Amino acid sequence: MVVTEKVDGVDIISFRSDRINALNVDVVRPVIMKLFETPYTRVIIDMGGVNYLDSTAFAMFLHLLRVARSNYCAYRLCSLTPGATELFELLQLNQSLEIYPDRASCLESFRLNSPY
Repeated sequence: MVVTEKVDGVDIISFRSDRINALNVDVVRPVIMKLFETPYTRVIIDMGGVNYLDSTAFAMFLHLLRVARSNYCAYRLCSLTPGATELFELLQLNQSLEIYPDRASCLESFRLNSPY
């Protein structure tokens, strides 16, 4: 369900499922939360291929933002599908979360202007 890798000191999370919802958010959340146990961790959540998000997924992203900030960590999203992008904009989460069009530009953003 969740795939993790490390590139240039940045942890990258991607998914083997096309949806994040109430049925699987309890599998996704702990994997990401574990990364935030270490201060100054930088995480990219690659949303490529995720076509469906429900309210529990959006609640998870907001919770992760709070936890990351409280532990001096940072996470960014990339590769949102058009439908997911529309939902993030509709809920105005694109104003709270850093979202990049692809993994390469997201990695580069950490190199250029990382808070840590």
